[in-house]
Amino acid sequence: MLDIAIIGMGQRGKATVERLRKIPTVNVTHECDKDTDWRDVVCDGDVDLVWICTPWEWHLRMATMAMECGKDVALEVPAVMTVAECHRLVDVACRTKRHCIMLENCCYDTWHLGVREMVRRGMLGRIKHLEGAYAHTVPEGWMRSYGRRHAGNPYPTHALGPMCQLLDKDDTLDYLVSVSSAIPGDHTNTSLIRTRQGVSMMLHYDISTPRPYNRMQTVCGTLGFLQKYPVPTVVLDGNGKKAFHVSLTGDEAQEYVEGFITREYRELIDQGRACGAENLMNYIMDRRVVDTMHQVLKDRKDGLSEPSFDVEVYDAALWSSAVELTAESVSGNSMPVRFPVFRR
Repeated sequence: MLDIAIIGMGQRGKATVERLRKIPTVNVTHECDKDTDWRDVVCDGDVDLVWICTPWEWHLRMATMAMECGKDVALEVPAVMTVAECHRLVDVACRTKRHCIMLENCCYDTWHLGVREMVRRGMLGRIKHLEGAYAHTVPEGWMRSYGRRHAGNPYPTHALGPMCQLLDKDDTLDYLVSVSSAIPGDHTNTSLIRTRQGVSMMLHYDISTPRPYNRMQTVCGTLGFLQKYPVPTVVLDGNGKKAFHVSLTGDEAQEYVEGFITREYRELIDQGRACGAENLMNYIMDRRVVDTMHQVLKDRKDGLSEPSFDVEVYDAALWSSAVELTAESVSGNSMPVRFPVFRR
């Protein structure tokens, strides 16, 4: 049984407790908030994993204290909000030899899981350009309020994480330029990123205009084009062979892409549907974290090399660094800003 402590009993925290209770190998031992006894909770010797769902400004202090107390940590997104905090998170995880996982559920979208396998197989040729967004109307509340105080993109990882997972394993983010609308009130933000191997990326943020939900999820390769929003679309040129040319839209495109989901993920999808999971992205993410954590604890006990999580602390730091970098670029009249290098 995996003993998990949940810190942060807002909407996301309460939903997390309900989701984790559907996993039979999990025991939620603590439910507390930032104004209660969380310091005692993160140092409790019976806790295996500290799952943090508090507001962003609390993430760093809670995560670092938990790791210092020998606990592995899972953080909601973004992991932290500044580049200095990103470096601190990585440094503490490396020194304490504890995992710091970022809970980026959009990396488990069923479309994305199929796209990842298509890219791995080389079906799109060489990737040239990617587009991702977090764009839909959000009601007045903490997110809109924070966004008004931020010059750039304060919520980049839903779009940036899945895009980064499609890059070559030896590639990484190099620099960005960012521009925000100057209309009074809520702003929109668009950033252009280039990787070290020359892939271009567009990252968009808009939570105030009356547009339908859109994460884009666009992939442009030398041999194909994929896009989930606004209409699922697949175009593959078959490397010049007519028999392998594919052109699909709508449900046919969705079914085609999801047909490439690997067996291990398909099994989790089936299990999620069987237990009535309301959101498959969340269910798959939860199960991947829980199942990997069980293996980590077993291997740690046996003195073996531990497995990595799908989104480790280096990913959390790199993707979350865009929060500050986009604001820095906007404040400098869209000047280029380089991504930090996080020590591995």
